Amino acid sequence: MCLHVPALATVGLTQSAAEERGIPFRVEVNNMQNWLSGRTYAETAAWAKVLIDKQTDRIVGAYILGHAGEELIHIFALAMKHGITAGEVKDLIYGFPSCAVRNPSSG
Repeated sequence: MCLHVPALATVGLTQSAAEERGIPFRVEVNNMQNWLSGRTYAETAAWAKVLIDKQTDRIVGAYILGHAGEELIHIFALAMKHGITAGEVKDLIYGFPSCAVRNPSSG
């Protein structure tokens, strides 16, 4: 376990591991500093990266740096475990106010 401020969380494959396995994927990167939670907590760093299989739209890896990253990562872990696609994660309705209201896969 590694504790980090701001929070740093990952799940699934790294980009290099996905490349080594020959998985065709796209990368969604999101600067979250302008999100409400980033502004509220004056985050100096808030960023997410999600690796998505081009053929299946399934999430193969996710990285989150910023406020509540240690909580938000569970959305991606759950999606990966149960085969929920990136599009389905993007279309979920999230409670407001919450850090997940605008998830990192929503661009």
